[in-house]
This record gives sequence, C-alpha cells and structure tokens, in this order.
Amino acid sequence: MCRLLAYIGAPQRLAPLVFGGDHSLYKQSWQPRELLSGSVNADGYGVVWYEGDRPGRIAEARPIWYDEGLERTLGVIESGCVIAALRNGTAGIPVDRSSLLPLVHDRWCFVLNGFVPDFRRSHMRALRADLPDDLYAALAGSSDSETLFLLALAQIREGASILEGLTDVASRIRARVGREEAQLNMVMSDSDSIVALRTGSAKETNSLYLAERPSFAGGGTVIASEAPSSGTVWSAVDGHSSVIIRADGSSEAKPIFLD
Repeated sequence: MCRLLAYIGAPQRLAPLVFGGDHSLYKQSWQPRELLSGSVNADGYGVVWYEGDRPGRIAEARPIWYDEGLERTLGVIESGCVIAALRNGTAGIPVDRSSLLPLVHDRWCFVLNGFVPDFRRSHMRALRADLPDDLYAALAGSSDSETLFLLALAQIREGASILEGLTDVASRIRARVGREEAQLNMVMSDSDSIVALRTGSAKETNSLYLAERPSFAGGGTVIASEAPSSGTVWSAVDGHSSVIIRADGSSEAKPIFLD
C-alpha cells in the first residue's frame, strides 16, 4: 500500500508538507502505522504541485530517504495545491518510473492507494480497451494506477465530475473482481479542488484522514493516509465515502454508493 498527503489552501513551501509533523510523510516511508499489507514504503516517491493549473512533478524510483537534497529543493517551491505520495509496490506491477505516484496528465494529478488483484493477467487488457485512442496512446507502463487514472479522466472529459469519474472506476473494478479484494482509495486534482475516494471491494479499506489548518500546513486543508502530526484534530474519512476539499477552506464529505 502507498502513503499519501494532499494539501489545498494558501500557497506555502512544500518542504513542511512532506517533512513536517512528528509522524511526517517522510517518516512514514520507513515507519508507517496503518498499512493493511507490507511494512515500508520504499519503492519510490513523488511530489506534484501546481502553478495555476499547470502541475510540476518530482518523482524517483527509490526510497525517499536516499535524496538528501529533497527537503532543500522543496523548501524553495511554493504552491497552494500539492499532492505527495510514497510507493509500496504491488506484486506483479513493475517498479519503474511509469508507475511512480502521483501521476500527471495535462492538468490532472492522480494517486491510487491500493491495488487491483492480478491486474496484468486478468484485467489490464479489458480495462484498457475502453480507453479512447489518445489516452491509450498516453499509457507509459503496465500499472493499475495508470489505467484507473486514465479511465477516470476519460469519464471527466465526457462531462463527469472528478467524483463521478472516480466512482465510475471504482464500480467497474468491483464488478470485475467479484469476491477478490481490491483496495481503491483514489485522490485526484485539477488544481481547483482535491477529491478523495475511500473505498474498495472489501469491508476494510485503507486509512484516510482529514484536518483543517494543521500546524505544519500553513492554514490549509490536508488529506492524508496517516495523521502526520499530533496536536491536530484529524477526522477519519468514513469507509466507502468521498471528500472534496477546496482552496477556500470548504469541504464536502458524503457516502458513495457503488453498483
């Protein structure tokens, strides 16, 4: 499983979002508390930030602690919309740059915290057949994350909201896997808002928390797989529900109903 953190609010330096807090995202790379499987998140990392509606991205296929200059680099970048992730690779999915999270395409950014079981053998070809030609041509690897991202984006381009696109993808995967376990926490942004879905095909889903104005986040709103800081009220996002956060500080949470 992966760990993630998403921030939206007033522009601030990126370094505190990744390295701040007594249980920072950085620390979660080797000492996570709430993984459903695996023990570390050492298969790569990425940070995406927006300048207007244009995303910038730093991503490496190695543990985040190897990059000694990362905190210094993130300390000179400011943004009001940031998504960062640590990767814990899924068996059968190559650990290469094409599967590093967060993924970006045009103005869109995406993270999957979870997996589709037996993806490459049982589901990849059928799911990718539903992509329009240009999004199929944009595929760079063979990961479930990339496939789900572009499937959601295809729905959004047809007029769906971000939440509707993510919900459609989750419903499609649940229908395909049947009784098998799929974990489908997904986060997506277009810079105007950040939308998170906490769901899967099993009753127990990956953890997800929400906090307004945590001390390390400069007054914005944060969604995170694990609470990065004590001394802040972190509310657990209910299983099988969604949350939308916006730059003006407003948020909206509601249950989702999948076919």
